[in-house]
Amino acid sequence: MGNPVVHFEIAGPDGPALQQFYRDLFGWNIDVLGKEMLNYSLVQANEGGIGGGLFPTPDDMEPRSYVTFYVQVDDLQAALDKLAAMGGTPIMQPTEIAPGMGAVAMFVDPGGNTIGLYSLPNESDGESPPKGNAPPVVHFEVGGSDGAALTDFYIGMFGWEVQLHEEMNYRLVQQESGGIGGGIFEHTEGMPPNHPSVAVMVDDLQAYLDRAVNLGGKIMMAPMEIPGGFGSFALFTDIAGNRISLFKDPQ
Repeated sequence: MGNPVVHFEIAGPDGPALQQFYRDLFGWNIDVLGKEMLNYSLVQANEGGIGGGLFPTPDDMEPRSYVTFYVQVDDLQAALDKLAAMGGTPIMQPTEIAPGMGAVAMFVDPGGNTIGLYSLPNESDGESPPKGNAPPVVHFEVGGSDGAALTDFYIGMFGWEVQLHEEMNYRLVQQESGGIGGGIFEHTEGMPPNHPSVAVMVDDLQAYLDRAVNLGGKIMMAPMEIPGGFGSFALFTDIAGNRISLFKDPQ
Protein backbone atom coordinates (compact mmCIF):
# COMPACT_ATOMS: atom_id res chain seq x y z
CA MET A 1 0.00 0.00 0.00
CA GLY A 2 1.31 3.45 -0.93
CA ASN A 3 1.25 6.70 1.02
CA PRO A 4 -2.04 8.62 0.56
CA VAL A 5 -2.54 12.25 -0.41
CA VAL A 6 -4.64 13.50 2.51
CA HIS A 7 -4.69 17.32 2.47
CA PHE A 8 -4.69 20.13 -0.08
CA GLU A 9 -3.59 23.73 0.38
CA ILE A 10 -4.48 26.87 -1.56
CA ALA A 11 -2.62 30.07 -0.70
CA GLY A 12 -2.81 33.75 -1.55
CA PRO A 13 -1.95 37.15 -0.08
CA ASP A 14 -5.53 38.09 0.91
CA GLY A 15 -6.74 35.38 3.25
CA PRO A 16 -10.27 36.68 3.98
CA ALA A 17 -10.95 37.29 0.27
CA LEU A 18 -9.71 33.80 -0.63
CA GLN A 19 -11.90 32.26 2.06
CA GLN A 20 -14.96 34.11 0.80
CA PHE A 21 -14.23 33.18 -2.81
CA TYR A 22 -14.26 29.46 -2.02
CA ARG A 23 -17.24 29.71 0.32
CA ASP A 24 -19.23 31.42 -2.40
CA LEU A 25 -17.98 29.20 -5.22
CA PHE A 26 -18.31 25.72 -3.68
CA GLY A 27 -20.13 26.26 -0.40
CA TRP A 28 -17.13 24.92 1.52
CA ASN A 29 -17.21 24.95 5.32
CA ILE A 30 -14.11 26.96 6.30
CA ASP A 31 -12.85 27.43 9.86
CA VAL A 32 -10.27 30.19 10.51
CA LEU A 33 -7.85 29.02 13.22
CA GLY A 34 -6.74 32.47 14.36
CA LYS A 35 -3.57 34.53 14.68
CA GLU A 36 -1.74 31.91 16.77
CA MET A 37 -1.99 29.63 13.71
CA LEU A 38 -1.12 32.40 11.20
CA ASN A 39 -4.83 32.74 10.33
CA TYR A 40 -4.69 29.40 8.54
CA SER A 41 -8.16 28.18 7.54
CA LEU A 42 -9.22 24.55 7.62
CA VAL A 43 -11.53 23.41 4.82
CA GLN A 44 -13.86 20.59 5.86
CA ALA A 45 -13.52 17.37 3.90
CA ASN A 46 -16.57 16.63 1.76
CA GLU A 47 -17.96 13.22 0.83
CA GLY A 48 -15.73 11.57 -1.75
CA GLY A 49 -12.74 13.84 -1.17
CA ILE A 50 -10.20 15.22 1.28
CA GLY A 51 -10.03 18.28 3.51
CA GLY A 52 -7.60 21.09 3.06
CA GLY A 53 -6.45 24.52 4.07
CA LEU A 54 -6.39 28.12 2.88
CA PHE A 55 -3.22 29.99 3.80
CA PRO A 56 -2.82 33.79 3.78
CA THR A 57 0.80 34.22 2.69
CA PRO A 58 2.83 36.91 4.50
CA ASP A 59 4.32 39.86 2.61
CA ASP A 60 7.86 38.45 2.64
CA MET A 61 6.91 35.00 1.33
CA GLU A 62 7.49 33.83 -2.24
CA PRO A 63 5.52 32.71 -4.08
CA ARG A 64 2.60 34.75 -2.77
CA SER A 65 0.11 32.31 -4.35
CA TYR A 66 0.30 28.54 -4.79
CA VAL A 67 -1.55 25.23 -4.64
CA THR A 68 -0.04 22.08 -3.19
CA PHE A 69 -0.97 18.81 -1.50
CA TYR A 70 0.32 16.77 1.46
CA VAL A 71 1.28 13.09 1.49
CA GLN A 72 0.83 11.22 4.77
CA VAL A 73 3.89 9.35 6.04
CA ASP A 74 4.75 7.62 9.30
CA ASP A 75 8.14 9.29 9.83
CA LEU A 76 8.77 12.77 8.43
CA GLN A 77 12.54 12.76 8.91
CA ALA A 78 12.93 9.33 7.33
CA ALA A 79 10.89 10.51 4.35
CA LEU A 80 13.04 13.66 3.96
CA ASP A 81 16.23 11.59 4.13
CA LYS A 82 14.89 9.18 1.52
CA LEU A 83 13.77 11.83 -0.94
CA ALA A 84 17.09 13.70 -0.67
CA ALA A 85 18.83 10.52 -1.79
CA MET A 86 16.40 10.24 -4.71
CA GLY A 87 16.83 13.75 -6.10
CA GLY A 88 14.33 15.73 -4.05
CA THR A 89 15.23 18.74 -1.91
CA PRO A 90 13.94 19.20 1.66
CA ILE A 91 12.89 22.83 2.23
CA MET A 92 11.13 22.60 5.60
CA GLN A 93 12.18 20.33 8.42
CA PRO A 94 9.60 18.44 10.52
CA THR A 95 7.48 20.99 12.38
CA GLU A 96 4.65 20.35 14.82
CA ILE A 97 1.46 22.11 13.71
CA ALA A 98 -0.04 22.34 17.20
CA PRO A 99 -0.55 19.89 20.07
CA GLY A 100 -2.76 17.07 18.84
CA MET A 101 -2.70 18.17 15.19
CA GLY A 102 0.34 16.30 13.89
CA ALA A 103 3.41 17.63 12.09
CA VAL A 104 4.44 18.70 8.58
CA ALA A 105 7.51 19.05 6.40
CA MET A 106 8.01 20.15 2.79
CA PHE A 107 10.21 19.31 -0.18
CA VAL A 108 10.78 20.18 -3.83
CA ASP A 109 10.58 17.23 -6.22
CA PRO A 110 12.86 16.75 -9.27
CA GLY A 111 10.27 18.55 -11.43
CA GLY A 112 10.42 21.69 -9.29
CA ASN A 113 7.08 21.16 -7.50
CA THR A 114 6.77 22.04 -3.82
CA ILE A 115 4.95 19.24 -1.96
CA GLY A 116 4.05 18.73 1.70
CA LEU A 117 4.44 15.77 4.03
CA TYR A 118 2.14 15.13 6.97
CA SER A 119 2.32 12.78 9.95
CA LEU A 120 -0.49 12.06 12.39
CA PRO A 121 -0.17 13.10 16.05
CA ASN A 122 1.11 10.40 18.36
CA GLU A 123 -2.18 10.33 20.25
CA SER A 124 -4.38 10.06 17.14
CA ASP A 125 -7.25 7.57 17.41
CA GLY A 126 -7.52 7.26 13.64
CA GLU A 127 -11.04 8.70 13.57
CA SER A 128 -11.88 11.33 10.94
CA PRO A 129 -14.19 14.32 11.48
CA PRO A 130 -17.62 14.21 9.79
CA LYS A 131 -17.66 15.09 6.09
CA GLY A 132 -19.82 17.68 4.38
CA ASN A 133 -21.84 17.56 1.18
CA ALA A 134 -20.24 20.37 -0.83
CA PRO A 135 -18.20 19.68 -4.01
CA PRO A 136 -15.18 17.60 -2.91
CA VAL A 137 -11.50 17.79 -3.86
CA VAL A 138 -11.03 14.41 -5.57
CA HIS A 139 -7.80 14.54 -7.58
CA PHE A 140 -4.29 15.98 -7.35
CA GLU A 141 -1.91 16.76 -10.19
CA VAL A 142 1.82 17.29 -10.49
CA GLY A 143 3.94 17.81 -13.58
CA GLY A 144 7.49 18.08 -14.88
CA SER A 145 9.54 18.21 -18.05
CA ASP A 146 10.27 14.47 -17.80
CA GLY A 147 7.05 12.67 -16.92
CA ALA A 148 8.63 9.22 -16.80
CA ALA A 149 11.41 10.31 -14.44
CA LEU A 150 8.97 12.15 -12.20
CA THR A 151 6.77 9.05 -12.09
CA ASP A 152 9.75 6.92 -11.07
CA PHE A 153 10.51 9.37 -8.28
CA TYR A 154 7.00 9.16 -6.81
CA ILE A 155 6.77 5.40 -7.19
CA GLY A 156 10.08 4.99 -5.39
CA MET A 157 9.24 7.59 -2.79
CA PHE A 158 5.66 6.72 -1.86
CA GLY A 159 4.93 3.34 -3.49
CA TRP A 160 2.21 4.78 -5.71
CA GLU A 161 0.65 2.60 -8.39
CA VAL A 162 0.69 4.50 -11.68
CA GLN A 163 -0.86 3.67 -15.05
CA LEU A 164 0.05 5.45 -18.30
CA HIS A 165 -2.84 6.91 -20.32
CA GLU A 166 -1.02 6.83 -23.67
CA GLU A 167 -3.46 8.94 -25.68
CA MET A 168 -2.89 11.92 -23.38
CA ASN A 169 0.61 10.99 -22.20
CA TYR A 170 -0.85 11.28 -18.71
CA ARG A 171 -0.06 9.01 -15.79
CA LEU A 172 -2.94 8.15 -13.49
CA VAL A 173 -2.05 7.64 -9.83
CA GLN A 174 -4.23 5.09 -8.06
CA GLN A 175 -6.17 6.28 -5.03
CA GLU A 176 -4.67 5.06 -1.76
CA SER A 177 -6.76 4.26 1.32
CA GLY A 178 -7.63 7.43 3.18
CA GLY A 179 -6.61 9.73 0.34
CA ILE A 180 -7.36 10.70 -3.25
CA GLY A 181 -5.99 9.63 -6.62
CA GLY A 182 -4.11 11.90 -8.95
CA GLY A 183 -2.12 12.39 -12.08
CA ILE A 184 1.41 13.06 -13.30
CA PHE A 185 1.69 14.99 -16.56
CA GLU A 186 4.54 15.93 -18.86
CA HIS A 187 5.28 19.63 -19.09
CA THR A 188 5.22 20.86 -22.70
CA GLU A 189 6.49 24.03 -24.33
CA GLY A 190 4.28 27.03 -23.70
CA MET A 191 2.78 25.71 -20.48
CA PRO A 192 3.01 27.87 -17.34
CA PRO A 193 5.66 27.02 -14.73
CA ASN A 194 5.22 23.77 -12.85
CA HIS A 195 2.84 23.97 -9.93
CA PRO A 196 0.83 21.22 -8.25
CA SER A 197 -2.93 21.53 -8.53
CA VAL A 198 -6.13 19.90 -7.34
CA ALA A 199 -9.47 19.09 -8.96
CA VAL A 200 -12.94 19.60 -7.50
CA MET A 201 -15.81 17.34 -8.58
CA VAL A 202 -18.91 19.25 -9.68
CA ASP A 203 -22.13 18.42 -11.51
CA ASP A 204 -22.00 21.26 -14.07
CA LEU A 205 -18.64 22.48 -15.35
CA GLN A 206 -19.88 25.57 -17.17
CA ALA A 207 -22.05 26.70 -14.28
CA TYR A 208 -19.10 26.63 -11.89
CA LEU A 209 -16.83 28.37 -14.42
CA ASP A 210 -19.42 31.13 -14.76
CA ARG A 211 -19.72 31.40 -10.99
CA ALA A 212 -15.92 31.59 -10.62
CA VAL A 213 -15.79 34.44 -13.15
CA ASN A 214 -18.58 36.31 -11.36
CA LEU A 215 -16.56 36.02 -8.15
CA GLY A 216 -13.38 37.42 -9.74
CA GLY A 217 -11.72 34.29 -11.16
CA LYS A 218 -10.82 33.68 -14.80
CA ILE A 219 -11.55 30.81 -17.17
CA MET A 220 -8.34 29.07 -18.19
CA MET A 221 -9.87 26.24 -20.23
CA ALA A 222 -13.46 25.60 -21.32
CA PRO A 223 -15.07 22.21 -20.61
CA MET A 224 -13.64 19.34 -22.62
CA GLU A 225 -14.04 15.58 -22.67
CA ILE A 226 -11.27 13.36 -21.35
CA PRO A 227 -10.44 10.70 -23.98
CA GLY A 228 -11.35 7.17 -22.98
CA GLY A 229 -14.66 7.92 -21.26
CA PHE A 230 -13.14 9.30 -18.06
CA GLY A 231 -15.51 12.26 -17.87
CA SER A 232 -14.79 15.91 -18.59
CA PHE A 233 -12.87 18.76 -17.02
CA ALA A 234 -12.25 22.49 -17.13
CA LEU A 235 -9.76 24.92 -15.59
CA PHE A 236 -10.00 28.30 -13.91
CA THR A 237 -7.74 30.59 -11.91
CA ASP A 238 -8.95 31.95 -8.58
CA ILE A 239 -8.59 35.54 -7.34
CA ALA A 240 -5.00 34.82 -6.27
CA GLY A 241 -4.06 33.40 -9.69
CA ASN A 242 -4.04 29.75 -8.58
CA ARG A 243 -4.94 27.14 -11.19
CA ILE A 244 -7.80 24.87 -10.10
CA SER A 245 -9.44 22.07 -12.10
CA LEU A 246 -13.09 21.15 -12.20
CA PHE A 247 -14.01 17.53 -12.89
CA LYS A 248 -17.30 15.95 -13.89
CA ASP A 249 -17.98 12.22 -13.91
CA PRO A 250 -18.94 10.64 -17.25
CA GLN A 251 -22.67 10.55 -17.88
